[in-house]
Amino acid sequence: MPKAKSKTFEDNIIRLEEIVHRLEDGSVPLEEAIKLFREGTDLVGSCGKLLDEAELEIVKLTKDPDGGFQEVPFVHEDLT
Repeated sequence: MPKAKSKTFEDNIIRLEEIVHRLEDGSVPLEEAIKLFREGTDLVGSCGKLLDEAELEIVKLTKDPDGGFQEVPFVHEDLT
């Protein structure tokens, strides 16, 4: 069986927003609400994974001692 094309982060967010609106509406039957909730939690996990992967690719430019710029791996800085 061929693997389904992966959805983009933006596709996942759009679908997640649709699910949230349907659940907030309150008119969805319980069984369907549970299915939507499960789908939503899967989408949140997928979005988190995509963000983690993107973070690994981000490069931070900093000045080197000679006044030029150098690329260094992104390091998450806790601002708290």
